[in-house]
Amino acid sequence: MKKICLFLILLVTIAGASFAADTAGSSPATTPPVTASQPADDTARFDNERTILLVRTTQGGYPAHFMEQRLRQPFRLPYWDRQYAAETISPEDLTEDTMQKLAASYKADIVLVPVVRTWIWRQYHAYRGWYDDDEFFTECWYDLRVYAYNVKDQTLKSYSSRGSERDEASILNDPNEILGRAMDQILEKLPYKRIPTDIER
Repeated sequence: MKKICLFLILLVTIAGASFAADTAGSSPATTPPVTASQPADDTARFDNERTILLVRTTQGGYPAHFMEQRLRQPFRLPYWDRQYAAETISPEDLTEDTMQKLAASYKADIVLVPVVRTWIWRQYHAYRGWYDDDEFFTECWYDLRVYAYNVKDQTLKSYSSRGSERDEASILNDPNEILGRAMDQILEKLPYKRIPTDIER
């Protein structure tokens, strides 16, 4: 009799454990509430941020490339939305009407076009006679300009740096020095700065 009772108790215990396991398995898993992810903030922008359009000309060569690279450096967020025109223009076609159309096409506030009017860099050998040592000299003539069209004022202005240099080739031997100094002068004259000073921020 005792064996029968123990057997019945064992059956009840096993059945209870199995039921508890089935119940736990059929219960829906508790999951944390799904929270919509917030988009990451973009770079801070100002309400009076302006779009500036940089336009290349049909000119080739290193001086034109140098001007393009230097001209774009100051213009970046958060004060400037810098855009590049897909088309190129000839310096001879650089008119107020052309600039106005470009500004309208790209919805730009300012349009800038760097132009190399003159660039001559030559090195030569100077022979002064049998009694003197031969020397190499460098001569450079330049006229660099940036044309700026302001949509608000509807004005087209140019800012330039021009000059000439002559010295021994051992001293004057790097065109970047001339180009860099000229672009520094132009950017100083240009009213549009990295942190704008021509409008209230």
